[in-house]
Amino acid sequence: TFNSFCKVIKSHTGNIRFLFITGCTKLSGLSIFSAMNNLNDISLSPEYAAAFGYTEEELINNFSEHIDEKLRLSGREYSGREDFLSALRDYYDGYRFSPKSETKVYNPVSIGNYFSDSDTDFSNYWIQTGGANTLAVTLARHIDLLSIVEERPEITLEDLSIFDIGFMTGKDLPPSCVLSLLYYAGYLTISGVIGSVLALDFPDAEVRTSFLSGLTRTYTRRRDSTGIPVCKVLYAAEEGDIGAMIHNLNAYYRLFSYEDLRGGKERYVRTLLKAFFGMLDYAVGTELPAGKGRLDAVIITRRQNYIFELKVDGKTSADAFSQIIDRHCAWLFPERARPLHLIGLDFRTEEQQIVSYTHQLYGSGEAVTYNPG
Repeated sequence: TFNSFCKVIKSHTGNIRFLFITGCTKLSGLSIFSAMNNLNDISLSPEYAAAFGYTEEELINNFSEHIDEKLRLSGREYSGREDFLSALRDYYDGYRFSPKSETKVYNPVSIGNYFSDSDTDFSNYWIQTGGANTLAVTLARHIDLLSIVEERPEITLEDLSIFDIGFMTGKDLPPSCVLSLLYYAGYLTISGVIGSVLALDFPDAEVRTSFLSGLTRTYTRRRDSTGIPVCKVLYAAEEGDIGAMIHNLNAYYRLFSYEDLRGGKERYVRTLLKAFFGMLDYAVGTELPAGKGRLDAVIITRRQNYIFELKVDGKTSADAFSQIIDRHCAWLFPERARPLHLIGLDFRTEEQQIVSYTHQLYGSGEAVTYNPG
């Protein structure tokens, strides 16, 4: 169909001064363009890096009244305008469309919907914009989930430039094809450049939560489950209810089977922990350097901070907790504006759940070990 369209266009080139084609998925390297081979692909051009989204300057200059109104309606949730803009940036900004330009833009559809919505909470509008999102999540099953969730996957500039959508008709998709599709569908964006190698990452919180939720549903679709009660988990995390968090985390772990995922045991457990809290729209980090060692997971909510250390099929939750103390990991939060919870986890693969956890609210007494029911 598209080839026929190209033939008609080419037959009338004498009457066309300018033609612009855009879509949510890049098409290149296909025979469909043999009928019209004089196209100039601007997908990665630095000159157009800011053409399809709002820059920070454009947002502030054109939506100033909307920003002030949202800030007013949010009450005391933010300390001021800059605090609100920082949250807005985390949720809707971050798309980088050229390796030769560091320009990042906000999603214009999401910004428009957010400012026209009477609610002050950040909502996910992007996932509603196209069917390619579902396709991208499904195709992501062809590569290692752990590499997307836990690491910044890498791709060469050549892979991104010559991406051929025709590969999707084959049974064995090369990882570079899947990553390219995730980039062009908007799930991943350029986060760093080293020569001709591009590091990819989620552009913002809106996309990250969409991806993790969709991928979790994809991996667990064969399981008999109604899913995790997200509202209960959010409430528990904000209130510091560790018991409720662990209970729902265990229910989440039981949704998966090891046949679905590749990777080492502890890496598997840690990655699903990150995906679990990332799906809830929290700032999450894994393997972060702190003090004398690295942190398995750090979770930052609006009211609480959490440090998790995991032990899998070996040492106890008390051992995991001691490691947090021995490595002085708590100094990652020197200001301690929020309560800081130190939590050691003992996960057993045979039972596919956390069998015990050791918890201490930093600065308020001894650590206590619990066995979740």
